Amino acid sequence: MSVRQFFHFVFFILLLGIIPGQAHALSVNQVRFGAHPDKIRLVLDLSEKTDFRVFALANPYRMVIDLPDFEWRAGNASTTPSSGVTALRYGNLQPGISRIVFDMAKPVSVRGAFIIPAQKGQPNRLVVDFTHVTEDVFERNKDISHGTLVTSGQVLAAPQAVPSHKPPTPPGAGYKPLIVIDAGHGGVDPGARGVNKTNEKNVTLALAKQLKSELEGTGRYRVALTRDKDIFIKLRERVSIARRQQADLFISIHADSIEKSNVSGVSVYTLSEKASDAQTAKLAAQENRADLIAGLDLSVEDEDVASILVDLAMRDTMNQSNFFANTLIDKLKARQVRLLDSPHRSAGFAVLKAPDIPSVLVEAGFMSNKKESELLNTPAHRAKISQALSGAIDSYFEQVRKNQRI
Repeated sequence: MSVRQFFHFVFFILLLGIIPGQAHALSVNQVRFGAHPDKIRLVLDLSEKTDFRVFALANPYRMVIDLPDFEWRAGNASTTPSSGVTALRYGNLQPGISRIVFDMAKPVSVRGAFIIPAQKGQPNRLVVDFTHVTEDVFERNKDISHGTLVTSGQVLAAPQAVPSHKPPTPPGAGYKPLIVIDAGHGGVDPGARGVNKTNEKNVTLALAKQLKSELEGTGRYRVALTRDKDIFIKLRERVSIARRQQADLFISIHADSIEKSNVSGVSVYTLSEKASDAQTAKLAAQENRADLIAGLDLSVEDEDVASILVDLAMRDTMNQSNFFANTLIDKLKARQVRLLDSPHRSAGFAVLKAPDIPSVLVEAGFMSNKKESELLNTPAHRAKISQALSGAIDSYFEQVRKNQRI
């Protein structure tokens, strides 16, 4: 096994909480369906948390779930008319992997699949959301797989695998994209200290709330904040919040501080294994160390795992993030908001590592610059930034809708 394969294996073992030598036999204990206005939800009660792979097939139409070898304890699972399932079968696929096949009366698109760990008396659950679609939509989405399966140290995934629970495209008319806004720092982590004794955590929260109000005022979006008060949230949890809610866009807001008090301007960051410049590398390391306050040192992990995380990130997701970043810079220019030199930068920010959600980190200015620190404390200046962000979000989703019609 190569070093790279080894780290892939170790990463997925850590991600899934599976410790070699302590694994228990997996069992599927119950299968049930639920009808919702915009989807059909399939839930599998499992004996333990596990990796998985879900995708759809044609000729005939089927929905497939691959799992590590399991014991079937679900009996004769009952279906509902709305599910479109005509038959269910299961069996071994290859050493270490078993397969569940749902025969479908018509084509389906898997919108998402994710594990909910056991909690509050509920078992571990694999949740699969799907919808009935036209043949044309099925053809566009048929190569997309959700989840990743590991066996014998090999990462198995269908072609063009999507390691996510996100739908390949947002639902149709009337769908309001969900924007998750992350106010950087908070609680015991004050962030950068402004020359006017203002803490970054307060500036980012004020800007996040102002942006939320701006977006909700359009009536076009749903908006959620990772925090709406002065509390500490781990970096990974910020990403998890966005993924649990199936966000369509993730925006993390910060305000930088450096030794040079004359430097000012907004900058926008996207994910990259390697920093675009030394200053960005230092900033990423500084931001990623925020979890040290809670005893978690991400900086140790980043060197070995960054390449794996970037490999996991969909190329399309990263392209979308870059498109949004460049669009935002254009909108900031139009609003005459001062920009840092080379305002689009990249680095391995922990908070940008959701593999399935276009994500950017916005440094709204420099707390170390007296004038800019004071501006960030004014609603008028925050409004200029919020309006630029709102305009960029409009342009981004307009392009998303155009791509869907192609």
